[in-house]
Parts: sequence; structure tokens; C-alpha cells
Amino acid sequence: MPTRRQFLARGAVTGSALLAPAGWTRNAAATEALEPIPARALQPFVDPLPIPPIMTTAELAARSLPMRSKYHRFHRDLGETPTFAYATHPGITYLGPIVVAQRGVPVTYIARNRLGPHPLGIDASLHGPDMADDAASPRASVHMHGNYVSPGSDGAPDDTFLPGETHSYTYPNDQQSGGLWFHDHALGITRLNVYAGLAAGYLMRDEIEASLGLPSGEFELPLIIQDKAFLPRTAAGLQSLFYPDPWEPEFFGNMAVVNGAVWPNLDVKAAMYRFRVYNGSSSRFWNLTMRPVAPIWQIGTDTGLLATPVPIDSIVLAPGERADLLVDFSRLLPGDRTKLRNLRLPSDTESPAEPRVPDVMRFRVVAGAAPPFTVPSVIPVPAPPVPSAAVRRRTVLLTEIMDPVTEEPLMALLNARPWETDELERPRVNTLEQWEIVNLTADTHPIHLHLVQFRVVGRQPIDVERYLEDVFGTEMLTPANVGTGSRPFPSADGYVDGPPTGPAITEDGWKDTVQAHPGVVTRILVPFGPDAADGVPFGQSVPAPFTGRYVWHCHILDHEDNEMMLPYEVKPA
Repeated sequence: MPTRRQFLARGAVTGSALLAPAGWTRNAAATEALEPIPARALQPFVDPLPIPPIMTTAELAARSLPMRSKYHRFHRDLGETPTFAYATHPGITYLGPIVVAQRGVPVTYIARNRLGPHPLGIDASLHGPDMADDAASPRASVHMHGNYVSPGSDGAPDDTFLPGETHSYTYPNDQQSGGLWFHDHALGITRLNVYAGLAAGYLMRDEIEASLGLPSGEFELPLIIQDKAFLPRTAAGLQSLFYPDPWEPEFFGNMAVVNGAVWPNLDVKAAMYRFRVYNGSSSRFWNLTMRPVAPIWQIGTDTGLLATPVPIDSIVLAPGERADLLVDFSRLLPGDRTKLRNLRLPSDTESPAEPRVPDVMRFRVVAGAAPPFTVPSVIPVPAPPVPSAAVRRRTVLLTEIMDPVTEEPLMALLNARPWETDELERPRVNTLEQWEIVNLTADTHPIHLHLVQFRVVGRQPIDVERYLEDVFGTEMLTPANVGTGSRPFPSADGYVDGPPTGPAITEDGWKDTVQAHPGVVTRILVPFGPDAADGVPFGQSVPAPFTGRYVWHCHILDHEDNEMMLPYEVKPA
């Protein structure tokens, strides 16, 4: 099966035309002729790391969440750039605040769409957007990523509202401590709205976290990591974000941006810091490390604390994933410097990720210290459910549709079904299922399930060609196979091609996004309600468990915006 690298090597125009299903038309107003400025044009580490303002959920309820068009300067040598922002505070011109929630304290707030014309090109050939309408009046939908919420407050991709309109969201906030985040989810333009700036952090606190005495205040900071590219300044001195129009299978910028600054610097004291790290990129996987070495411990995954903090040298975060990290600068002296670096991806992670961006940001040690802190050896989180408690094993597929002549990719789908299918997964509320994600494509896909949190059970290689032959009657899926394949899909157990492995040490906690590698079945344990099993970390005080329609999708936003997303429905008991 061709790799995505071979696919992209054919060029932006060919690649973007390939993934459009038959019958769709292409937006003629393409910008592929425009070239972004080279990375070497900007000097790194000259701008300080921006620190987003902190606000409580009570303040959020009182102020609302306004989405506004802004101008933002990403680097001292860049001009003002048109952006979007969750502008809860006067100084926010990109991204938004860090909202802090307490477990058991619900919040209802009003999101207000006050966006002006979109700063990026709209590809109306994709499912969802209308070029004229979304260019002038962008739709929005606020998805609270990782939160246990009702369907009406989930921020579904088709639950959007226009400039001048508002939407009310209610979050029960009944779940364990974790680094959640919220971002736009409008069907067909999610990648554009998030890239323009509609993403921000949401920290859940609970009593277990409070008992640990973790670094706080100036020693607990968010790092929202993205990659960007910029067009040359206009005659008026304005900068513009670069994003491909028409659509491309994956977009990779040539510069690292953290909290809205290109290659920033953070002055740190010789102390332990807690970094809440978010991969907010559209497509890029980051393999993060500190060079020269500063000791790192991971204490949490996407949505919760680990039972046992683990020392790590590096961590791979896919789009949508988060990590709760402790970094010890106490052994360094004033004037010492270290960098957050981006290593090459490990062999099991298949992503083109070009151009590679080796540096992310710099840390410079300054005078001062904090009270000494010892990393706890254990964290008293409840034991999770075990796979044997699952009432059902459900097989789902990641599929790639190929051109029968060129044998190159045309589209990526879930279950070989388009977005508007009636063949949905329908788990029962308060049941524990093991989802077996069979990746029949050539890419690693970060798969995100709305509503729920889950545990990674492990992975196992499979015989892809034999599975395709048995399920679809062919060793290569083509447009003729869309919507076909016998359901329920057969378990991967009969197609395994090697021994199983458990979860990586960096993902052995509660998560909402998992890396599904090519040619592998990835097994996750999913509770669809607070009473699904012992140890479920959400929803115990919610009056009734949530049922209804949600979505699951690839969190490579370029894939999500072009059909690699399906609804699913939690059915009543």
C-alpha cells in the first residue's frame, strides 16, 4: 500500500484533488501558487512565551465566551496577522484563556460568535462549508474536548451557529483532574478555525490533585504547541497565515508556535515546573524532549493523573493529545539554557511531518527558586476497569480508498462509510466495551471519541491484505467499496501477525485520543457511562447518564474535515 509520503510527493494540486469523492467540484480560487516565508527568515528565542490569562468557571459564566476576529503578532519580525480568538480578556488576540474548573461544580455559559470574514481560504468542495457564506460569516461550534457532557453541549460538528448568534453550553464538570481543552469543531472548516486561533485550555481540578502539592502559580504553565507558516507581508505591512487552499491531505507548517509565539523563550527559575502540554497542530505529531537534558516526569495523560509518575526522555503527542509533565530545572544555574526539541518520530508512527521542525522553544534559567518538590512515587487514583469486564468487543475500521488505476489514495474513511451514513456504532449506556480499531491504512491516525474517556489495552500487528480480502473481497479498497463490507466486522483475532504489546508508558492512563498505527489493531476499553464498571472517573453525580448522538473521528484535522469522521449513538439501557 502506498505511503502518505509517496502520495504527497506528487504535489499539492494533485494530492488535494485526489481525496475529493467522485462528483465533488474543486474551488477554482486556489492559493497553492503562494509560497510561505522560509523558517530561517525569523530568529528564534527572541520573544517571551505568552502566558494566557487564568479564569474560573464562575468568571466564564459571568463574562461569556466571545469569539472575535483579531490581529496578532506571532514574532517581533512579523507584521500584524489576522486571527480568531476566544477574546474573554482585552489582551487576547489569539487562542484564549485557561479556564479552571473544580470537580462537582457545573458551569453554564454563553458562547458568542462575533467573527468577521475568515482570514483563510474556504474549500467549498468539502462536506459542510459553503465558500461564500463561510468566507464572510464563519460558522462556529465549541467542542469541550475530553468532557463528559450532554449532546447539546458537546459542540458537535453540525451544531454550529453564525456570527451574531449565540449558543449555551453546560458542563457538569464531574470527572477527575485532567488537562482538557476546547476548540472549534464546525463541519468542514474545523482545521481553518482552529488554525486561525479558536483553541484554549480547560483544567479540571479535584481533591486528589490538590493533595499532591504540585507546582502551581508561576510554576504551572500551559504549552499549546502548533506549527505555522506565514506569507510575506503585504504592501500595507500585514502578515497572513498560510494554509493550503484547496484542501490537502495533511498540512505542516515550517515554524513551531507555542501559546501564539514563534520559537519563544521562557525564563525559568532553578525549580520544578509543571507543564500542561497540548498538541494543537492540524496534522503534526511532536516527539518532544529536553536538550540539554533536564529531568522529565509524566504525571498525567489526556484526561487524568497517572497512578505512578514515570521518568521519560521523550514523548510523542499526536494532534489532540495532551500530557501533564514535571520538568526539573533545579540542577541548572542562572544563565544555563535548554531547549524543548522535536525528535524524529519512532518507527511505528507513520506520518510525513515535513518539513521537520527540530526546535520548539527555549528555557533560560534566571535567579530565584521555589520550595523544593519531590515527585510522588504513587498517586492515589482509583483502579481502572479491566478488559475482562467488557460486555462486548466492537471492531471498527480505519480505511483508505485507492485509485484503481494509480493505486494511490483517494480518501480516508471510518468503516469505509461516508459521514452521512445510517450504519452507526450504537453502544448501550452504562456498558463497558472494548473497541478494536483496525487500521487498514498507511498512516498513524489519532482517533478521538467524544463524550467518553478510555484506557489503552494494547496493540497487535495484523495481516492487512488478508483482512481486506475476507471483508471486502479485494486487497485494495476502491470507490466501489465505499459503503460495503460485512457488518459487524470480524475481530482482528483471526488476522494477527505478531505478539500483542501493552500500552506505552506515556499512555497508561485515562485518555480520549489514541494513536492507531498502520497495519495494527489498537484495543481500547471504553465505558459509556459512569456505571459501566468500577473505576470509571466521570459522571458519578450527574442526575442521569448521557445518551444520544456524538461523533468519533481522526484528530488530524485535515482528515476530519474530509470525511474521516462518523456519528455514533449511545442508546438508552
